[in-house]
Amino acid sequence: MQFPGGKNFAFTVFDDTDDATVENIRPVYELLVDCGMRTTKSVWVYPPRGSYTSSSLADSDYLQFIRSLKERGFEIGLHNIGDGFFSRAEILRGFEIFRELLGHEPAIHANHVSNPDNLYWWDRRFEWPFDFLYRLLSGRARRVGGEDKSSESFWGDIAKTHIRYMRNLTFNDVNTLARDPRMPYRVDRKSECSNLWFSSSDGQTVDEFTDLIAARNVDRLSEEGGVCIVYTHLASGFTNGSTVHSEFERRLRYLASRAGGWFVPVSTVLDHLVSVHGGDADPGYAYRLVRNVWWGIDRVRKRVRYRR
Repeated sequence: MQFPGGKNFAFTVFDDTDDATVENIRPVYELLVDCGMRTTKSVWVYPPRGSYTSSSLADSDYLQFIRSLKERGFEIGLHNIGDGFFSRAEILRGFEIFRELLGHEPAIHANHVSNPDNLYWWDRRFEWPFDFLYRLLSGRARRVGGEDKSSESFWGDIAKTHIRYMRNLTFNDVNTLARDPRMPYRVDRKSECSNLWFSSSDGQTVDEFTDLIAARNVDRLSEEGGVCIVYTHLASGFTNGSTVHSEFERRLRYLASRAGGWFVPVSTVLDHLVSVHGGDADPGYAYRLVRNVWWGIDRVRKRVRYRR
């Protein structure tokens, strides 16, 4: 894999906005800037209505902070319009608010836990027989999501128009591309309400992220000429007041010091992969099923290691 500017590996982050406030994430973003990294920060337009907490674009200080990130080269994406139930009218208005406040539509999106407006989520996230196993083990019948026109929260047509990339599976490997070498790609059975899907490396909490970027993993990522897209929650234990977790900072600085690193937002990396692959064709059921198997194996390993 070749990258712009003669770089030989890529590293970026999708920051899930759950529980994020200016106070608990600003120090991490200042560290990213100091390391020369630009990543993707997701936001909520509306204040949360469910069980999660986070500032939103309705909070003036948070909005100012998000605008400052955008001005410094960070990508601003979407993690649904907010936490909880939102009607179609509210979602449509949320997109208008996003554009009015930030000057553009969101190009990248990740579903939020169990929001009713999630797109192709729950069992629909997986291939057969993993979809069946999900329903069996979770005890949940098939749920209606934001891709279903009968849903009060239908917004699949808006997603198709504006959202270029959606996140699906996560893996434990630091080299995301090694686990999903053809991403991003179209999934034909989901194409009515989505465009391209991508995978990520699992760094949800500070412990998982810190382990993921251990020196041996970073060295391997560089040697393999790989791509790492970390999915994380930067509000999940990365700071204590104004201080960033010391081991995380040490390892991130080591990563940033590696020659040949391309540190740009997620959509920029995915745009490059599309240009390399030369298209967005569905890679087929067999290919997607293998990704599901890897996901299942990694979920078991994660539960054993982190008890979650």
